[in-house]
Amino acid sequence: MDPLARTRDEIDRLDREFLLLLAQRMKVVREIGSLKGRDPAAPLRDETRERAVFEAWMREADKLGLSGYFAGRVLREILNWSRRDQERFLERSSTSRPAPAVKVAYQGVPACYSDLAITKIFATRDVQSLERVGRKTFVAAMDALEAGEVQYALLPIENTIAGSINEVYDLVARRNVSIVGEEVWPVEHCLVGVPGAVLEQVRIVRSHPVALQQCQRFLDTLASVTAESSYDTAGAAESVAQARDARVAAIASEEAAAQYGLAVLAREIADERVNLTRFLLIARSAEPVDARQPAKTSLVFAVNHRRGALLECLAAFNDQGISLTKLESRPQPATPWEYLFYVDFEGHVTDERVQTALNVLRQHTNHLKVLGSYPRRTESVLERVPPPMLISTIEAVEPLEAESPVELAAAASCPAEPKPAANPNLKLTGLREHGDRTQVDVSGVVFGGERFVLIAGPCAVENRAQMLDSAALAKAGGARMLRGGAFKPRTSPYAFQGLGFAGVDLLVEAGHAFELPVVTEVLRPEDVEKIAETADMLQIGARNMQNFSLLREVGRARRPVLLKRGMSATIEELLLAAEYIMAGGNNRVILCERGIRTFETATRNTLDISAVPVLRSRTHLPVIVDPSHAAGRRDLVVPLALASAAVGADGLIIEAHPRPAEAMCDKDQALTGRDLEQLAAQLRPILAARGRAL
Repeated sequence: MDPLARTRDEIDRLDREFLLLLAQRMKVVREIGSLKGRDPAAPLRDETRERAVFEAWMREADKLGLSGYFAGRVLREILNWSRRDQERFLERSSTSRPAPAVKVAYQGVPACYSDLAITKIFATRDVQSLERVGRKTFVAAMDALEAGEVQYALLPIENTIAGSINEVYDLVARRNVSIVGEEVWPVEHCLVGVPGAVLEQVRIVRSHPVALQQCQRFLDTLASVTAESSYDTAGAAESVAQARDARVAAIASEEAAAQYGLAVLAREIADERVNLTRFLLIARSAEPVDARQPAKTSLVFAVNHRRGALLECLAAFNDQGISLTKLESRPQPATPWEYLFYVDFEGHVTDERVQTALNVLRQHTNHLKVLGSYPRRTESVLERVPPPMLISTIEAVEPLEAESPVELAAAASCPAEPKPAANPNLKLTGLREHGDRTQVDVSGVVFGGERFVLIAGPCAVENRAQMLDSAALAKAGGARMLRGGAFKPRTSPYAFQGLGFAGVDLLVEAGHAFELPVVTEVLRPEDVEKIAETADMLQIGARNMQNFSLLREVGRARRPVLLKRGMSATIEELLLAAEYIMAGGNNRVILCERGIRTFETATRNTLDISAVPVLRSRTHLPVIVDPSHAAGRRDLVVPLALASAAVGADGLIIEAHPRPAEAMCDKDQALTGRDLEQLAAQLRPILAARGRAL
């Protein structure tokens, strides 16, 4: 055997011994992890111990003639992985259930970067078995998760060269899911082709558009080469293997080349030396994070459209000493020139400082959704410094105890808690510390401010002419918004049920013609998104006040919500229904008293006029009144409306029709145009006495 071969054999032997020792060391590390799992007071990271080990390695390295820097780099990787491997025991300590069998959906085919990242992230998670489920698109992977076909989805969220992946941001924000983990994968692009091919033969290069973008300078050096987009890097490699053409190559990982029997034609072809992709592990619900683990939280919010609102939101984090790691804006197509902001910050949502910041944030946002709190995997500057120079502490925080469905919903979305209210479940709807009241902006019409808002229009949308006449009537009568039902929940199955989506279109057309924002009722969760595309405000009617699936869906919508009190509901039940909406992230909720069912039959319902001051004493949300459904009689609507203004309501929603006798729904309680004008005239002195104006 020649000397070089003998030397390489010796290296192989030493490598086997090194791996054997490393495996033995990890076995002891896991024993330590098991002890930490049984003792919640034991720190995950012992700084003093790590420093001593590091210094011992430096001394031994010096004695052996090794570079201290090199030895320190090796030790740092060992210590980082050891801490991470111990985390599985912290997870195990929180449950007595056996390790689960797990399915994970991802976008791509085997050996793509997402598939490789799955191997890394689950190497230290406590699972019995792991099955990967490849899907063609990000949407398909998320659909598999929501359908219960898999327990997790792993999707890329950003790359250090190409930036954010906006489609994934939008998916996470809109779906009913939670981020439970993150992983960073170093992308090492190679040009791969069929065995025997050479670089000069290549004429077509296939890959994912982002990978092609990341290797543009390399591609520019190749003569007469055409780039072709593929849905996935590994999928591109698979297509090259199937083509068996030396002129066709792909940009993919070396692992993908091995998976599909290809040869590596060129390595390190990315434009930048550092090329990292951050992945999100997504589940259907939140997962606990041990207080000893450094955590990160992601959220999305939309600010109230006024000067300084974003600055006030960012100040809420700064005032609590919370470090933001990412801030990104995304446009809202339905509301041009208004933006959603995606934020990542260091800390867990159950941290007292984070809860305080979120309470302040809600006062300046109209939509806020916590996307998840999870163990932090992205390194900070401090973590790249050798252990002796590290000064790091992990503050222990008390876990949030959710005892009711509303609390569980809040814990999965925004568990930050304001000052105690009469009911501890009213975490989001209860009064604020300084008595500040929320103002809800509906396309320029503000509820809860100095102005008293009048909403008017017919009970049901009947036809185009009726809606245009109704909008003209409402405008002339002093209304600032137009109402109209396109979907009508009727007691009798033979009564007019509304025009459906065609009615929504007619309502919106009439509103635009007279510059009136519109509100209409939504009955089914599956209709929310479509109606929210055009209506300015969504109404939850009395019959649906406790339709919890519907409440959760409008909680995810980015439109204000008018929530009517159920005909047999208590005030507390109304507030808990609003809590469901706000727990979903939608802070723009307006409450509506519309009368309750009692033994009295003189009116359609009994207007609980006392509900207005009671609600104002218990919630920061605006409160309006619907006297039409309470009275059921035209002659009683105006007196009840005046009384509502006198006791402090923020507005009224009135049924008005250009020709009440012809109305297909609730003709007996609909006001005429003259009635509406008289109501406005009588409201003004009452409002002036309260320091308000119509």
